[in-house]
Amino acid sequence: MSRVLPTTEDEAKISQATDRRHFIKGAGLALGASALTGLAMPSSAEAVTSTTKKSESATSGYDSVIDKVLATKEISFGVDLTFKPIQYKTASGTPTGYIVDLANKLAASLGATPKWVEIPFGELFAGQVAGKFDMSGIAATIKPERAQKVLFAGLPAFVESNVVLLKPGFKVSSLEQLNSSSVTIAVVLGSSQESAAQILYPKAKLKRLANQAALADVSAGRSNAMIVGEFEVADAVKNQPNLTVFKGKPVFVDENSFFMPAGDYKLKAYVDTWLRYETSHNNLAGLWDKYVGNDARKMGLQSVSVTSSWT
Repeated sequence: MSRVLPTTEDEAKISQATDRRHFIKGAGLALGASALTGLAMPSSAEAVTSTTKKSESATSGYDSVIDKVLATKEISFGVDLTFKPIQYKTASGTPTGYIVDLANKLAASLGATPKWVEIPFGELFAGQVAGKFDMSGIAATIKPERAQKVLFAGLPAFVESNVVLLKPGFKVSSLEQLNSSSVTIAVVLGSSQESAAQILYPKAKLKRLANQAALADVSAGRSNAMIVGEFEVADAVKNQPNLTVFKGKPVFVDENSFFMPAGDYKLKAYVDTWLRYETSHNNLAGLWDKYVGNDARKMGLQSVSVTSSWT
């Protein structure tokens, strides 16, 4: 059987088909290599962005205040040292008091030296948001609106029974009598007492002052009364014997604790753990009775020491 040889026209068709197959194969390989290159090798712009992000991450500071404190061995506390006996200064200017002692213990547990940043109480929360200090060195009432700006510890540093201090010669038979347009009540600016007074005694005139100024105002008789934590009553009456305290149950009771930057849950976890340890070892109760509880109870006031539920 004889073999038929391809014509010139047939050879041309075969050559064209082969060229198309080679082109398609080559294009596929090129596209595949390009895709792999795109995945494995970012563009120069992407590489610069990635490097920048890594650089920023490495130099942007610490993830948490606690990381900073452990690294620098220093912690800055925001404080208002005008609330004797829980936070005040000695004659030589040294910070002291119930909550200051606790803050010192907290700093020591981290191997850090405390630095005291003094700010009026009403500006402390804005100061925390602005980063003027690492965390509070005093305890404040745990209020929902404050928790929108700062992060509170999950355990109380102290429980505050709030009572009414009356100016010399001013007497009432019930606290409802304070709800009158003829009554002026001194309150600490930005405090829970200010918020409560607006609700409890809406008809009364509120005089919003710094703490020592409010105490002086009621002592001088310019204000009829002041809503105050039981921790200040003994010293106030000692200095101004004509002042009286309305006897009876507290007007309300607040839980107070340390606060720190919003979102710093690593620091919160440490402070919570530390507070739990100090509470279970009766260190909070012992200090509270020393500075506040014993004197308040002698005056017939309710004063609660923070203790473990297991004791």
